[in-house]
Amino acid sequence: MGWAFYDVTVEHVLARYLVLVFAFVGGAAIGSTVGVVTGLILSLASVASLYQMSLLAFAGLLGGLLKEGKRVGVGLGLLVGTLLIGLYGDGGSALSVTLLESLFAILVFFLTPKGFVYYLARYIPGTAEYSKEQQQYLRKIRDITAGRVEQFSTLFQTLSNSFQASDRVSTEEDEEREMDYLLSNVTEKTCQTCFKKERCWVKNFSKTYDSMQRMMVEMEHQGEIKDQVLMAEWKRHCIKPDKVIHAIDQEQQQFQANQKLKKQVMESRKLVADQLLGVSRVMGDFAKEIQREKEAYYYQEEQMVDALRTVGMEVGHIDIFSLEKGHTEIEMSVAYQGEGHCEKIIAPMISDLLKETIIVKKEESGFYPNGYSHVSFASAKQFIVNTGVSHVAKGGAWVSGDSYSTIELDTGKYAIAISDGMGNGERAHLESNETLQLLQKVLQSGIEETVAIKSVNSVLSLRTTDEVFSTLDLAMIDLQNAQTRFLKIGSIPSFIKRGDRIIKIEASNLPMGVFQEFDVDVVNEQLKPGDLLIMMSDGIYDAPKQIENKEMWMKRMITELNTDNPQDIADLILERIIRQGQGDIEDDMTVIVAKVEQNTPKWSAIPLYKSPHLFRKQTQKAAFS
Repeated sequence: MGWAFYDVTVEHVLARYLVLVFAFVGGAAIGSTVGVVTGLILSLASVASLYQMSLLAFAGLLGGLLKEGKRVGVGLGLLVGTLLIGLYGDGGSALSVTLLESLFAILVFFLTPKGFVYYLARYIPGTAEYSKEQQQYLRKIRDITAGRVEQFSTLFQTLSNSFQASDRVSTEEDEEREMDYLLSNVTEKTCQTCFKKERCWVKNFSKTYDSMQRMMVEMEHQGEIKDQVLMAEWKRHCIKPDKVIHAIDQEQQQFQANQKLKKQVMESRKLVADQLLGVSRVMGDFAKEIQREKEAYYYQEEQMVDALRTVGMEVGHIDIFSLEKGHTEIEMSVAYQGEGHCEKIIAPMISDLLKETIIVKKEESGFYPNGYSHVSFASAKQFIVNTGVSHVAKGGAWVSGDSYSTIELDTGKYAIAISDGMGNGERAHLESNETLQLLQKVLQSGIEETVAIKSVNSVLSLRTTDEVFSTLDLAMIDLQNAQTRFLKIGSIPSFIKRGDRIIKIEASNLPMGVFQEFDVDVVNEQLKPGDLLIMMSDGIYDAPKQIENKEMWMKRMITELNTDNPQDIADLILERIIRQGQGDIEDDMTVIVAKVEQNTPKWSAIPLYKSPHLFRKQTQKAAFS
């Protein structure tokens, strides 16, 4: 027998108190579970106490269900459970004692400090305090990660600045110093052993120095000394003119080789500096993205959970990373209820809540131990791009010197690119294809397109001394507003068909690989739904040899097309060009047609007639009072 006071068993009081606390903190599931386990422990001491398990389990269930009524509701659940189990369990003989035990347990429960209950809730899975504790830990990890990434970003920025600082512009003093260095090398090889050294460099220093300097300048610009007057004066002045001129020629060649090597080193440093700066910006943006996740959306998350659960959706938790219009990012755990459930029901409901079209970005079934799926939602793009491509190699060969690429980037932009390698055949194909591969990798890393093109150009110009060039025609379409940036590097014009109107897009830039450093001329154009963007290589544009005004001819041909299907337009343009040339294909030909269309959501929003208003809820800690 345990401790007792006027027939009130202390262990029964403590058991019911334990059930009350856990039912209040964890709800019906935790309360009933603790009741069953506590009842089993009591039954091990005495088989007569077996009915206590039913009382505790039932009291834990009722108390958890009534926890919204705070402590009074949980205590009422214990009293109801005690009455029902007491009446139908041992009968009415011991009901007064059982009720008294429950009342003592409720009294102790009411006297329990709020801090103790809040502290206990932090360690029970499923409670708001437990989730908050986990979120605080995750936020701490995010802060540390963001700080480290920011440090690396600053490091790369510093390295970039150090490389750029070394690229100082040559001054007149530097040029004079280099000239003196060249002259000293020449005199060391010729004048040091001459018996008339004192006459030339002591008595006639100015004349000797000026004559040698003029000869060096003449040889640098002309490759040889063509000024006969200067040559005659030098022969009268020096007793070994040919030896000195030969020494100047050798030093000049070595100097030019060193200057060329120095220039390549400086250009390589500039390339490395640009790359480091680009990486620094990407890492800086990544750190900002991590920090942006710290924005507090707790109340919106709670309201969204309540709204979805109200209509019967089994939602575990919701994490909102961004509510910026057009860039919404939401993740949640949800019970699997069939294929397409999230796409057809949950996403349209969220669309109604946010007044914005939301789609399923990624869904992983059975991601969590309880069988729930992990679903990512994001803003739907306002525009979509459909493309059609038609191309042929010179003379109908298998390998074309033109390469093309269409890719949707993670930044919400759609890239269309055509590259034309110099010449035809396999080498031109390798050049154009490598240009696009480099560009694609750099763009996918998040680096801005202008910096990406400069980086690719630097790589192409530095990797070989051969004169191998390639053109690049790039269009970057923003899928949120259809704003388009055209970057044309040595490429021919593009055209936009808007109804009966034809808009020409052109820019003046040299091909890639000609110069290590150049400015990219960017053309901005606002596209509209239904617009057709037509990009082509020079093999298409320059094909009609007998036509003087190729631009007007191309515009008229595009206007006469009676279809708006991108693939049909590409095929018709290529066919017309080949027919115009009597079937002769004199160059590689590529044409890409892109149609910009308004994105129509597959599923319309499902209205929630009790949509929550944004308001600040009480914290769970305050709810314990």
